[in-house]
Amino acid sequence: MSMKINNAVVIGAGVMGAGIAAHLANCGLEVLLLDILPPELSDSDREQGLTENSPEWRNKLSIQALAGLRRAKRPFFTSDESFARVKVGNLEDDLHRVADYDWILETIIEKLEIKRPLFAKIEKLRRPDSIVTTNTSGLPIKQITAGMTEGFKQYFMGTHFFNPPTYIRLLEIIPGEETLPEAVAFMKSFCTERLSKDVIICKDTPNFIANRMGSATNLNAMHLAYKMGMRVEEVDALCGHAMARLRTAVFRSSDAIGLDTNYNVIRNLYANVPNDERRDLFVYPPYVEKMIAKGLLGNKTGQGYYKTVKAEDGTEKELVLDLETLEYREKITPDFPCLRAAEKLEDPAERLRVLVSDKNDRGSLFAWEVVASDLIYAANRVLEICDTIMDIDNAMKWGYFWRLGPFEAWDALGLKETVARMKEEGKPVPQRIEKMLAAGCDSFYREIDGQRFYYDFRTESYQPIKE
Repeated sequence: MSMKINNAVVIGAGVMGAGIAAHLANCGLEVLLLDILPPELSDSDREQGLTENSPEWRNKLSIQALAGLRRAKRPFFTSDESFARVKVGNLEDDLHRVADYDWILETIIEKLEIKRPLFAKIEKLRRPDSIVTTNTSGLPIKQITAGMTEGFKQYFMGTHFFNPPTYIRLLEIIPGEETLPEAVAFMKSFCTERLSKDVIICKDTPNFIANRMGSATNLNAMHLAYKMGMRVEEVDALCGHAMARLRTAVFRSSDAIGLDTNYNVIRNLYANVPNDERRDLFVYPPYVEKMIAKGLLGNKTGQGYYKTVKAEDGTEKELVLDLETLEYREKITPDFPCLRAAEKLEDPAERLRVLVSDKNDRGSLFAWEVVASDLIYAANRVLEICDTIMDIDNAMKWGYFWRLGPFEAWDALGLKETVARMKEEGKPVPQRIEKMLAAGCDSFYREIDGQRFYYDFRTESYQPIKE
C-alpha cells in the first residue's frame, strides 16, 4: 500500500498542537485543527450575540489558539498563506472528518484515560491507509494502543515534536511493536524532507530519549543544588553556557516550561521506570510542591524561580527565589574562579574542561558532580532507550540545544582521566565503560583516515558514522 501525506488533522489546540498545525501549514500541508467545545458561554460571547449553536463559539478554542500564535513575538506562521491553510473545527461536530485526512495527529493532555477513548473513535473513522500518531512526551505507545486492532497498530506511532515546532528541529519517532517498518521509514523520510526535521527513531521507553535525559539531568542538578546549598542563579550560570549546555540551564528553563507541566512529566517518569538506578531522584525537591501551591509556576504566572518587578521609576528588575525561604531576593552575580575562566574561552570543550577541573573551587566541585553523574547515567541508558551513543548526543543537541552531547562531553574531558577520578571518589562507573577501556577503546568517537567512527556498545567495536 503506497503512503502519502498531503494534509493532516491535528487534535488538540493547546500550545503544542497549535504550534504543530502552524508548522505543518508552513510546510505546505492543508491542516484541520480540532479541540473540545468551550465549557460554557461567557458574558463576552453573549454580548457578541453568540449561542451554543454558533460555529464561532463551538470552534472557539481552536480559533483562539491560532490568534494567539499570530500575536506571538516570535512568529509561528511564515506567511499569510500558511495561516490560511489551517482550518478549525471541534471534536463534537468534526471528528468524522478525519476520514478525509492522510495524517491524524493527537496532541491532547498526557492522560491515558483521555487518549484511549479518543483513539477508539478514530479507529472506526479513519481510512485504512492513514497514518495515526500521538505527540505524547512520555506515555508508552503500547499502553496507548492496547486493545486496538492490528490494522490500526500497523499505522500508529509516536511523533514527538518539541516546542516551538517551528524552530526546534528534533522530532522523535517512536514505533510500536506492531508498527509496519515501511510506515516508520516513510514517516522518517517525510518528516526529514518535507518538515525539515532532524529525526531520531526511539525505543518505546518512558519519556523516550531527549525528555528522559533532560528530566534526569535537570533533576540531578536541582537535587545537588539543594544538597550543596547552591543558589538558583549560581546553578543556572554553572549548568548553562559554561557547561556547553542550554544557556537557560536548569531553573530558568523550568520557568519557561512551567512547574506544573514539569511536575506531571516527572510523576509519569517515576511511575514508569521502576528499575532505573536514579529513580529515587525522579521526584522534585520538597520546595517545589510549596511553589506550585503558591502559584509560582514560572513564566505563565509571572513568577517562578525568577520574577521581574517594576520599580517606582518604571525600570524593571529581576528577582530570584530563595530556595530555603521561598521569598524573592536581589539577584547576585555568581563569582566562581572556574566560571570566570570558562567564560573567557570560545571552544565548548575547553570551557567544560576548565569548569570542572578546579578541586578547590566550590562552583567547580558542583559542576563536576553534575557532569560526572550525568555521564554515568547516559552510559547506562544506551541500548535501553536507544541503540547508539549518537542517538543520545543528537537528541540533547537538537532538542535541548546542548553544544556537546554527553558522550562528546566525556571525550572532551578525557575518558580515562574522568573514569580514574570517578573511581577515586567512589562513583559507580558502568561495567560497559570498564570493559571498553580494558579493550583499549579510550574515546567514544575517533577519526581514522578522514572517516569518523563511534563506539558501538552492541558490537563492542567502532562503527563508521554515515554522514
